[in-house]
Amino acid sequence: MSCTRCQGLMLDEHMIDLEGGYGEMWSRSLRCFNCGHRDDAVLRHHRQAHARPIVVSHQAVPQEAVEVSWEAEFVEPMAA
Repeated sequence: MSCTRCQGLMLDEHMIDLEGGYGEMWSRSLRCFNCGHRDDAVLRHHRQAHARPIVVSHQAVPQEAVEVSWEAEFVEPMAA
C-alpha cells in the first residue's frame, strides 16, 4: 500500500491504547515510512463523517502570474 500524501511505503504498526475505557487495547495502524502519516479505521471513520462535497464552478478562474527568482536566496533541496 502507498501513502495518500507522499506515495511512500506504508508499514503495519501495532499500537496500544492505555487510556481506553475498557483497559488496554491493541489496535492496528498503518504508518508511512517516508512522511510519518498515519491511517487507521478511526481516522478513516472521522474523515468520512466530516467530509463535505466539493463544489466545482464551471466558470473559468483567472490565474495570476507569480514571478519566482531563484537567485534571490539559497534554496535547500528537500530529501523526499
